[in-house]
Amino acid sequence: MSVLGRREFKDPAVEAAGLILRLGIAILAVGVPCAAVVSRRLLFVLMPVGAVLMVIGGLLTPGDGGRLRQWRGVAGSPLVLATLFLVLWAGLSLAWTAFPELAFERFLKTSGTVLISAAAIAALPRQIKASNSNLLPIGVAAAALAIVSVGLASPAMLRVNEDDGTNLQRATVGVVLLAWPALGALALRHRVAAAGIIAVAAALAAVVVWMPNALAALIVAMLTFSLAYSSPARAGRILALVVGAVILAAPAFPLVVQGLFPGRVEALAGFGWLPVWAQIVKSEGLRLVTGHGYDAAVRALTFGLLPAQTPRGILFEVWYELGALGAAGLASLAWFAFRAAGRAEAAIAPFLLAALAGAMTIAIGGLSLAQLWWITLLCVVAICFAIVVRGHARDQRVHARVVTAQRPAL
Repeated sequence: MSVLGRREFKDPAVEAAGLILRLGIAILAVGVPCAAVVSRRLLFVLMPVGAVLMVIGGLLTPGDGGRLRQWRGVAGSPLVLATLFLVLWAGLSLAWTAFPELAFERFLKTSGTVLISAAAIAALPRQIKASNSNLLPIGVAAAALAIVSVGLASPAMLRVNEDDGTNLQRATVGVVLLAWPALGALALRHRVAAAGIIAVAAALAAVVVWMPNALAALIVAMLTFSLAYSSPARAGRILALVVGAVILAAPAFPLVVQGLFPGRVEALAGFGWLPVWAQIVKSEGLRLVTGHGYDAAVRALTFGLLPAQTPRGILFEVWYELGALGAAGLASLAWFAFRAAGRAEAAIAPFLLAALAGAMTIAIGGLSLAQLWWITLLCVVAICFAIVVRGHARDQRVHARVVTAQRPAL
């Protein structure tokens, strides 16, 4: 038989769908972390382009008819319902925010980013080529190398003082978070040495740029990974309880500290935000329940309506903008997210929990959380984890059985 007779020809539509899908993954996994080093605007261009290409590639992939039924079941999960409640409450708070036009524009951009990332995840085929996951560590390694090179070659860039972070700071946060799906992709394929190199590269980037917040997030994530490695479900329950309690009890913290150390907190360097937050909590009244409206905290700081020492970060912002109801929604979202991550497949659950713990550490630390780039980055991390999970499903093959030929009876 000729070679042409034995050659297996694949469907051109399948090949085209796979190419489009791989291109979208490459844009998110490699283009996004590397572009953040040189430009803060490219993220907002590359993310929707990569997500749309993934949606197109996923929809063109044949033989995945059960995907719609699968996502109908996911749509009613507690995690999705908690997310919808938080989004709807934020949208409703636009009615009483002090900056309705600016807040409405930010709400549309944020909601659109979340929706397009959810569409990209939903459109992913149930099984994709495992080689797609190789793009994740490539992107993280390239971005970390670029950060270290630029940081050492141009130290002046590290001293630029910007409220929403420099390019290198944003890129470093991206590397620290995107390292976890990259590590998961390598660990699932038993490439331990390469995983160690990626972890060292992410830590080195945070040290060169000197971001204590990113370093703290990396340390917390590593501790979470080590604790979750043996029992991810238990670690997920513990983290869900701790994070939820911290979110709900956040306004009580400055009041308790001031009550225990009256007049002493103001003298401590770096803790001037405590008395400011305590005073805001005391004067809130009904606003402690409803909040001041979506986007109110950032705009009030920008226009000088709040003191310069007002705290930043997710704990203050959610309470100030969305009140107790918004904080309860965020606590529920964190609860279900950590629980769901702990119940994921044992091979990927520790990496999911580590990424969530690292993201919460950065969020509580208060680095530019009101900016759209932070939400966009989290969406990219979620898509990358979905890529790892779908590629791992393809990589699991049924082992061939050795059948011993039996001599027929005479």
